[in-house]
Amino acid sequence: IQDVFAVMTDRLHKSGFKMHATLLRQMFHLVQMNQVTVPLFDPANAPAGQTNPSFLREHISNLLIQSFPNLTKSQVSKFVDGMFDLNMDLPSFKTHLRDFLIQLKEFSTEDNSGLFGEEQDAQQRQQLEAQQAYRSAVPGLMKPSEIIDDDL
Repeated sequence: IQDVFAVMTDRLHKSGFKMHATLLRQMFHLVQMNQVTVPLFDPANAPAGQTNPSFLREHISNLLIQSFPNLTKSQVSKFVDGMFDLNMDLPSFKTHLRDFLIQLKEFSTEDNSGLFGEEQDAQQRQQLEAQQAYRSAVPGLMKPSEIIDDDL
């Protein structure tokens, strides 16, 4: 998880955002649902009653506070709570991650359009399909070479 966070918060790796978000969501949800049965912590050094979800929450919070001193504890706490929210679907999880990355000073002053690439591609595809449907519905708007003839 540390390595995925390190790569995701690096400005040069924006193109991998979709994969990073999917991977992080899956890992956090597996831990939250107690499907990771092996302790992620050293049981000898951990307090009694330590669970994987509570350990991971604390570990991620400490990691973020140490890595980004410009963040407040409340910002980190809100972000970490959202990471463990089982009701959050993948698009909501990605939005949660984007909001956090933009809060970081490293991303706030530059073009963040790379973080929204997947949604922009889908929107462009929908616009092209709608335009194509409109043009095919009105006779004479399409060139004869653009018409797909099913009879051939």
